[in-house]
Formats: sequence, structure tokens, C-alpha cells
Amino acid sequence: MSIFKKLFGKPEKKNTNIEINQSDFSLISKNEFKNFIDLVNQNAGLSFEKQQNFNDLTGGLAWNIDLNTATLSFGDIDFPIEVIGSLSFNDYSWMWGWANAKSGIPENLLMGSLNMKKTGEEKQIEEFTKGHFSVEEGFEHKMGIVASGLLNADAYFCANYGQGTMVLTLKSDKIPKVDENRLEKVLTTFPQVISGIDLNHKEAFKNYLIDRSFEINIQENKIEGLRNNKVLVAEFDELNRLKTLNGKI
Repeated sequence: MSIFKKLFGKPEKKNTNIEINQSDFSLISKNEFKNFIDLVNQNAGLSFEKQQNFNDLTGGLAWNIDLNTATLSFGDIDFPIEVIGSLSFNDYSWMWGWANAKSGIPENLLMGSLNMKKTGEEKQIEEFTKGHFSVEEGFEHKMGIVASGLLNADAYFCANYGQGTMVLTLKSDKIPKVDENRLEKVLTTFPQVISGIDLNHKEAFKNYLIDRSFEINIQENKIEGLRNNKVLVAEFDELNRLKTLNGKI
């Protein structure tokens, strides 16, 4: 089951013969993020692939949280957790873990939440510094995506407790790591990413390739990624929406 509400149709995906000139490609770094939207675009691809690995491991199993032992359990599989914050279904508002004084969350579970607050103060990102504010449907997944990327977590989890959902990050060797040599995963994962969350497709794809250690060639309406002599090509329309995604893998 997809972790996101489906919003878009899937673009064409196929293998094809692609001519490449390796001198056109280079390793690039991510741009400095200026706001929360930038952070979602910068972390969506890899965070979603991490979620796929996590869901493959835990999908269909009942879960339980123990804040006293800082663990999230699926059957006999336990993961250490940190609490990022929670979203209320009553008024669709977000509250950071560090701002929820009445919750009794142990301080050692709030280090990631506090680190994100510090980043927000340094970068003047309102969503990271305002303790409680109104949000749109699906915000908990955007926050999970961003937290997973910024905190280098192996996954995030939205623990639905009826009146809301608590966003947790997980770091554990039990969760399979992203295999950077499985380039075909980009072909199948990226269309799912953009079908589930509103993104700048071009920016999100570029950053996904950066996270996957591709050398990159950026053109006006095209991005090519090169790794292990294999190439992926994505074409975009004038609104930066994905038109085609092809690979010679």
C-alpha cells in the first residue's frame, strides 16, 4: 500500500538506446535550501526509497510504541526511535515534540526534533521554529521525508493513535540500506514519489540522483544521470513536470 495519497498519473517509463558523452557529466552538490519546500524537494526521492525498504520489512505487522524504552515494535522486530512531532486530525495542526510540554516525552527522544529547530533558527525556516501551527492534509509525510533526510534516518513512521499521528524517525541496521548499484530502483521509485506528493519534479529528480551518487548532466528540459556506465534520462515539460523517464541499465 502506498504511504501517500495518489495525486498524479504515472509518466511513461521504458528502456531505450541512449547515446552518452561522459564528459558532459559531473558530480554536483545540492543547492542551499531556503525554505521547507526546498527541503521536501531535496529529500523526497531517497526518503521514499528508504520507506519502501522499511515497508518491505514490516508491512502487514501490528505495531506498538513504548516511549519508556524508546522502541517501536513490529512483532518481534524492535527499532529505536526519536519523536519529531505530531499532527492532530481534529484541526489539522502540527506540534513539534520539543513544544509539546504536556506529553511527557522523554528528553532523550527529542534530540532530532531539537536539532531541526536549531536548523530552522539558523536558516529562518518558520516550520521548524514555530511550535504549533495549522497544516494541510499529508503534512506529516512531508515532515517525515524531511526529517529522514536531515537526520540521516533509515526510515520514518507515522504512528496513528486515533485523534492524530505521531511522526517518528528510526535508525537501525535491521532496516535494509538503499543499494546504490540497483539503478533500476530509480525508474520504479520516482514515478511513485511524484504520484503521492506535490513536488517540483525536476528539482526532486535532480536531488534524488545526487543522493544516489550519480554524475549528472542538466539541460533545459532534461536531466541525465550516469553511474557505472549506465544512464537514466528524465524529460520535463515547461512546468517542470515529468514527461518521460528512460534508462539504459
